[in-house]
Amino acid sequence: AADDSWSYALDARCAHVKSFVAVLSAVKLSKRQRAHVRADERGVTFTAHDASKTCVASANFRADVFGSYACDERALGVGSTSRVCAFDVNLTALIDVLGAFAAKDGDADVRVRWPNREGSLSLELLSVKPGIERELRQCIYSEITPEAAIEGEERGEEPTFRDEANAFMLPTATLKEIVDDLEWPASDVQIDVNAGALRFSARGPEIGDLKIDVDTDGERLTEFTCREASSSRYKYRFLKSATAVGGSFLSSGGANGADENVTMTRVAISNSGFLKIVHLLHLSRSVSFGTGGLNAFMVPVTFILCPAEEDDDHDGVMDDDE
Repeated sequence: AADDSWSYALDARCAHVKSFVAVLSAVKLSKRQRAHVRADERGVTFTAHDASKTCVASANFRADVFGSYACDERALGVGSTSRVCAFDVNLTALIDVLGAFAAKDGDADVRVRWPNREGSLSLELLSVKPGIERELRQCIYSEITPEAAIEGEERGEEPTFRDEANAFMLPTATLKEIVDDLEWPASDVQIDVNAGALRFSARGPEIGDLKIDVDTDGERLTEFTCREASSSRYKYRFLKSATAVGGSFLSSGGANGADENVTMTRVAISNSGFLKIVHLLHLSRSVSFGTGGLNAFMVPVTFILCPAEEDDDHDGVMDDDE
């Protein structure tokens, strides 16, 4: 079990394990995904990117979404000048461990703490159930060693989004359906935005052009802004990853399937063609703690995609390691 006498820089209690697993799975871009974890008094952000850093995904869990949350950078030790807690973790391993704990979801919370005496991330689930003569207690404990920096690897610049030119908002399920339909050409996807017009298209050597027009005056779009006409291309595999939101969120806006509202996604395109996709996911619609009300359980999951290069017409299929 975890050492309660030890001072942890990050100490959080996760009350919605299945939902956390669903959100973290959404930002997983490869089978062996490494994620950068950054925590401060406001919350925790998980950031992942592909090897080429063409696509960056992040999930921001605000402090209010946790049953309890504490972040104290002073626990990092004497001499530390950092105001945040930051480390890299194998996201695939974290999802697998939380997935094992998720079977107990509803019976107990998972306590996530870092770093322990060995510098690892500790996860502990303690469930208590009534028994005939006494309470039945079960403790499940796991540790994940943070990922060390790869020798010779440079963190380098990740794509950033600035100078928004155009934007639109629509149901997440609708956007996913559009991207799924554009898989057949096996090529880049082009997004054209004009005053009163929004088109997704792809061109394949065997099936020709595939175009999907979205009615900007219809009920599907709750926002449509066009400051200047734009036409940008993006790699299909990254758009596919950026819209691979779990079906439990698509059906109700919450991973527990208990809400009638629709999960929404905002898409923005910058002046330089960068694409920003933000899914507004809810961990739970049953507010039992926290001070922020229903919105406190909203987790924005953000993808930033670089536009495809003009001389790169092959989109291809994602490799196992990508």
